[in-house]
Amino acid sequence: MSRSALGVGVLFTVGVAMGLSACSSDPDPVDPGPSGSSSASTGASSTTGATTSGATTSGATSGGGDGGGGGASTSVGTGGESAGGGGSGGAGGSGPEGSVGCGKEATRPDPRAQQTLMVGGVTRYFLMYVPENYDPSKPLPLVFGIHGLNMNNVWAAHDGSGFQLIQETDDQALLIYPQGLPANGRSTPPSTQSQWGDADSNWGGPPPNANRARLDADLAFFDAMIEHAKSNYCVDTKRVFAVGFSQGGFMTNTLGCERSSVFRGLAPVAGWGPNGSQPNCGDASAAHAVIQTQGDTDGTVTPALGQSTRDFWRARNGCEATSMPSATYGNGCVEYQGCDEGLPLVYCTHPGGHSVPSGAGGRAWRFFQSLE
Repeated sequence: MSRSALGVGVLFTVGVAMGLSACSSDPDPVDPGPSGSSSASTGASSTTGATTSGATTSGATSGGGDGGGGGASTSVGTGGESAGGGGSGGAGGSGPEGSVGCGKEATRPDPRAQQTLMVGGVTRYFLMYVPENYDPSKPLPLVFGIHGLNMNNVWAAHDGSGFQLIQETDDQALLIYPQGLPANGRSTPPSTQSQWGDADSNWGGPPPNANRARLDADLAFFDAMIEHAKSNYCVDTKRVFAVGFSQGGFMTNTLGCERSSVFRGLAPVAGWGPNGSQPNCGDASAAHAVIQTQGDTDGTVTPALGQSTRDFWRARNGCEATSMPSATYGNGCVEYQGCDEGLPLVYCTHPGGHSVPSGAGGRAWRFFQSLE
């Protein structure tokens, strides 16, 4: 495939875990913008205090990330509950459910300034977009945009070939773009040499081929980001979603299994899993509203892999094998029939290869908005 293929210190004493590798290379990122700094603060599962520091990148290229400048820091002592847990993501509900951050005044971070969280002794980076019209009294959905292998979060947030979630959500959601770690697991400013789990493992099969410790490290990172958002912003805790491309699509599906009580809906693009090319999930209750996108000529995450992932969620969601062309999501999309209440499954194909097709981010957002 071509090169086009994706704080607040929080102490986590979490075991770190599983890995997979996907595509061999991905698109060049765009310039992340200003070299100023912004700060973040949070509490997370196994801690009662947190410190914060902001960091920005001055650029990241396909050869690796250039260093980012440090920023002002503050400290905050907030606690938080773990974002993990079992249960079905299909619960939904009538009306929003605001987090503890509702009612708190918050400063909008620079959407191009890297935020940092200390997780398990490793500095982790993420970008965050808070709507310009943010009202701390109104709970908003929280959407993660997850990059692929050998990509970075700048691509996910700001590149024209990415998800375009800032434009598509139109200031109606809080957005977080996490950054994976390099293969060596060491903390560096965002670069294009990054991954979810461990790309040095055999991504073609489920555990024990995967490195569970690396995956657990990434799951702890997502826990920390969720707690940061919930503690400092007004999050609708019933409306947490994930969109991911390629290995980020794998991570999206895996979050659906490993954090089933947290995520309401998933939108993997050219992704597989959860937990390998033979999808499996130890959490028997894990079921989610899913809109999946697959390229007909994808040679990296092949149509067969996409179909196995589709069939996994179809079984979990109680859907029939029959589908109907979708009038809502356009050409190439079908909606599966007879799914359990609150657990729709939409499967979209496009004639391209290993890429994010135009409109995929907007389609995912419309799907998320449709969920009660």
